[in-house]
Amino acid sequence: MIIKSLELANFRNYEELNIIFDKGTNILYGDNAQGKTNILEAIYVSATTKSHKGSKDKEIINFDKEEAHIRTYLEKENVETRVDMHLRKNKSKGIAIDGQKIKKAADLMGLLNVVFFSPEDLSIIKDGPAERRRFADMELCQLDSFYLYNLNHYNKIIGQRNKLLKDMYFQPELKETLNIWDSQLVSFGSKIIERREQFVKQLGDIIFDIHKKLSGGKEELVIAYEPDVSIEDFEKQMKYNQDKDIRLKQTTTGPHRDDFSFVVNGVIPKVISNPLLLISAAFLSPDDKPVSAGRTTVLMASFVFLS
Repeated sequence: MIIKSLELANFRNYEELNIIFDKGTNILYGDNAQGKTNILEAIYVSATTKSHKGSKDKEIINFDKEEAHIRTYLEKENVETRVDMHLRKNKSKGIAIDGQKIKKAADLMGLLNVVFFSPEDLSIIKDGPAERRRFADMELCQLDSFYLYNLNHYNKIIGQRNKLLKDMYFQPELKETLNIWDSQLVSFGSKIIERREQFVKQLGDIIFDIHKKLSGGKEELVIAYEPDVSIEDFEKQMKYNQDKDIRLKQTTTGPHRDDFSFVVNGVIPKVISNPLLLISAAFLSPDDKPVSAGRTTVLMASFVFLS
């Protein structure tokens, strides 16, 4: 898989941009704040429908415009594919593959697998569990369509269950339907937990040697998955926490509360001396290629060099 070209209109600081890429390594260089990372962000949006920064569509559209367009030409095994993104400030985005509109963003995932390394990714280490879950989910959604399916359904059920918990304040009789939602939550949630366990093991096996090499043999890195609840106890814990959930009006058990920790030399450090090493290791495989389950992946990196 290669990216042949990229066309932008009203995206970030670009009113118009047409760029053709080489089949090998491409380097974008220039002064700071000129829009180099914006080009990589546009590619990331084309692959995942989301900004790596977590920005909303209206935030990545040129300030004085109402809409933006991204067109990406891909080539895999001599077959060309065109991905069009139509971003609008006050409406949901439009997506088309070879001119055919798709209704679900899930239909795009996996067409272009990308790994994007940028300074913002240090938040995976420094920030809270939500950032680490986002990182794991984005990687898994590109690699595993079943995970994407289960995650989408799980998130919808969480939203509906939380709404039910709030409605029960005025309609206590709705409690009778809570077990139905709990059963579905456990079903989809258990599959998410199982796949995350596999992912962390696969990733951990890969990055252990890489991090040791990058640290000059001084550090041994292990990634630990910390599920909020085990698959075996999930159903029981949901029932046990029902009254608590009703009181708090939110679901307090499940993989939406999972975390991942980075253990260095057997200790979970309060401060990571060099988080860049951890992130670099997490993005690379033993052959210095992205972790992609055997799929062709586009690796993008944004660096700031100080003179």
